[in-house]
Amino acid sequence: MSESKLPLTEDAVKREQLSDGFANLREDYSKFSEECAFLFDALAAVSREPECITEHTSEGIRHLCYWLKYQVIGYREKIEELQDSWRALNRKQRP
Repeated sequence: MSESKLPLTEDAVKREQLSDGFANLREDYSKFSEECAFLFDALAAVSREPECITEHTSEGIRHLCYWLKYQVIGYREKIEELQDSWRALNRKQRP
């Protein structure tokens, strides 16, 4: 005898999408974290030998800092968006 599956409710679909969103964000952030660790090690190595900091190196460091700043801002916005969606869904279900 086969079991029939009831279609998911709209809220269940939203919960599933949010869950996927959190999982994707966690995976993306994990990769970003690994990239940061590499970059920080590289910056630490460069700073130990200040004579090798050329104009191009300095510009590269500036560019990396800018990139890092906006990556972090992007993650913060994604987290807030997912949290807001989660809160709205939970408020909707309260009696």
